[in-house]
Amino acid sequence: MASAGALFVGAPATAHESDAVSEPPSGSVIDEPISEVTIEFGVDIADDIELALFGPGDDEIVEPTTTTVTASNAAMIEFDPLEQEGTYIVRYLGRAPIDGHTIVGAVSFTYGANGGGSGTSWIWFLLAMIPILAIGTAWSYRLHRRQQAGGRSEVDQDLSDVGV
Repeated sequence: MASAGALFVGAPATAHESDAVSEPPSGSVIDEPISEVTIEFGVDIADDIELALFGPGDDEIVEPTTTTVTASNAAMIEFDPLEQEGTYIVRYLGRAPIDGHTIVGAVSFTYGANGGGSGTSWIWFLLAMIPILAIGTAWSYRLHRRQQAGGRSEVDQDLSDVGV
């Protein structure tokens, strides 16, 4: 890993813009646990490319994994079938053998429809908003009724105090 770190630090200005395509597609949501991710790069890659899988939550690296170069421009990372729902990131670091420039980037996917959340957080938000909206509506209605009845509201009195 130290050599990859040196490679990353040594040539950031000459890094390739990698058009990586992954399976599962980056940004996708999958419902079934998987045990591999394949990445096809826009350029040929060297045999020493490094792929690392980071799991949800604490963004910890998932171990054990095995990286295999499957074609001149593709690599695959294999791991135990996923158990924890959430967003996973596969980071890659390598070099293009034709010019030695760095290939660096990441793809991500979410396992589980809720992305690891409980799926009820929006319900709690809605429950908290109902009383707030009810109080605001009642207050606005009360001010409106006072103004229609010809009385001056507290807001009108406050505005007259400041010369409006």
